[in-house]
Amino acid sequence: MSQDAEQETLFNSPKRLIIAVIAGFLIPITVIGLIISYVHNISLPSAGTEAMSASSVTQRIAPVAQVAIQELPASAVAEVTGKSASSPSAEGANEAAIAAAIAAIPSAASAAQKSTGHADTAQPGKVLYTQICQTCHATGLAGAPKFGSKADWAPRLKSPKSEIYQLALKGKGAMPPKGGSNASDEEVKAAVDYMLKAVK
Repeated sequence: MSQDAEQETLFNSPKRLIIAVIAGFLIPITVIGLIISYVHNISLPSAGTEAMSASSVTQRIAPVAQVAIQELPASAVAEVTGKSASSPSAEGANEAAIAAAIAAIPSAASAAQKSTGHADTAQPGKVLYTQICQTCHATGLAGAPKFGSKADWAPRLKSPKSEIYQLALKGKGAMPPKGGSNASDEEVKAAVDYMLKAVK
């Protein structure tokens, strides 16, 4: 028999035909599977690295900058409201500090209303001063006379006490009526008396 005759009879038997068809499918699928496995192993980090750990990924995608809000120190408030009030940038900072203090008053006022039974009967007005008034009067914010400063209170002490009460009740300059609180007139007057007592 010649070689051509053998090739013609290679697929004549059903068994050989089935083997040839199965090999024709399995060999390419096996080769593709090996290529996929090879590519997948290339992209994996080497042993011992933490490149894909949750903390590493979080660190890589974290924002570049972060904002930290801190309370303005009393020395900085005094500097803004006192010495450098003539410069335009200081005026803007002063206005911002005033706005921040006024915005904080309602929350302090609501806290004051919620607290009950904390009144210091020995010093009437101290509670309202501590919860509301000291926001501005402790540092002299927005030109408020500082607590205990005779120099700051001297011009106001020339007026009758009834006028000082009216200023506190109706507001003056950056100070809202009753300091932004919902306190009664008597409580506001007691707070004024408490501040005046500290400078006499």
